Amino acid sequence: MTNPDAQARAHSRGTKLLALLLAPVLPFVLSISMAQPSNAASAQQTAIAQAAWFSNTKITFSGDSVSVASDGIPNWTAAKYAKPNAGIVVPTSANDVTLDLVGNLVSAQKLNFTLPLSPAKAASVTSTSLGPIGILVNGAVVFNPYEGDGKTVAVTGNVYLTDSDGVKWGFLDQCNGHPGMGGMYHYHGMPPCVTSVIDKSGGPSHILGIAFDGFLIYGDKDMSGKVIASSQLDSCNGITSPTPEFPTGVYHYVLTEEKSNRSTINCLTGTPAATKSSGPQPGGPQPGGQQPGGMGAMPGMNGPQQSGGMGAMPGMGSMPGMNGPQQPLTQPSAAPKVSASAEPAASPSPSYTTLYKAVKATQLICQKGKTKKTVISSVCPAGFKKVSSKSVTTFVETKAVVNP
Repeated sequence: MTNPDAQARAHSRGTKLLALLLAPVLPFVLSISMAQPSNAASAQQTAIAQAAWFSNTKITFSGDSVSVASDGIPNWTAAKYAKPNAGIVVPTSANDVTLDLVGNLVSAQKLNFTLPLSPAKAASVTSTSLGPIGILVNGAVVFNPYEGDGKTVAVTGNVYLTDSDGVKWGFLDQCNGHPGMGGMYHYHGMPPCVTSVIDKSGGPSHILGIAFDGFLIYGDKDMSGKVIASSQLDSCNGITSPTPEFPTGVYHYVLTEEKSNRSTINCLTGTPAATKSSGPQPGGPQPGGQQPGGMGAMPGMNGPQQSGGMGAMPGMGSMPGMNGPQQPLTQPSAAPKVSASAEPAASPSPSYTTLYKAVKATQLICQKGKTKKTVISSVCPAGFKKVSSKSVTTFVETKAVVNP
């Protein structure tokens, strides 16, 4: 017969022995468990820190947050815009707009957004509405797809005026962006003027920016360089897939060049941060709805959305969007780089000197033996044979313009 006391003593000795064996291991296991969230944050932090932030944009990290400060000035704009006249929410004809120089419409901002470094999907999505919903690596902000009437998709409608030189200017520029009230420039779709700087032709999209819920924003190319169609995205324009920074896959938003309401972020999958913009925006509200240096009286981007709207973002006026072929300008600036300082120095309104035109060109891949070359040309170099070709957009310097 088994002795219960002996069995209890044996069990006690075994339990103590197991505890002694596990004693050095348990703190290590606990430390791994405790470290998992910070490791996730570290991966996101590393990716953000290594992104191609332009010199007018500064990032800093604190705990589980990242702060992005910028003057809001994009690297490309058109020289002129078809500005809505006073009282016009969404222009529908040339009678609703007036041509104005970009220097009168775009002005430096004091943007400083603090965003989550470890974003997570919420129980329900938050609709995007008025004002900025994310910031891009060039320091400019991105809006949702809609104009001020809440139903007109910015990239599907445009109004144009032709200047005395016969140049046609639109309500939206070639980069899918335009100025708004208070002089804040913003995008309504993927800006090729930015992706052409940070991505290689034929390659994948890299980090283009950060949405206000902390999830990253990319262009529309997958790891093979193929276009990601909106049919592959969820209702917020998000997708979980590999990226150069996260080869095993990560949830992120995709901006597209599609002429539809899928051009930009329709809702936020995560929980939006309580974003703020430090200081008043240049060109505050004036009597009659006019904005000095702005685009006239233009309400915000509260298009048909899902429940749980974000509401108005601090420091932002309301403004519609635009589209169509334009002639962008380059603003002289240093090459993109990462900076650790928190606040960019205030900069004056942009002074533009060189006009560039977006043109279609033919890109060839040519081969001679084992050597391959990629050229922008209609023919391959002597001795090379054409392997493939495709149409691309390039920016060609056309003429100098007078500074506004």
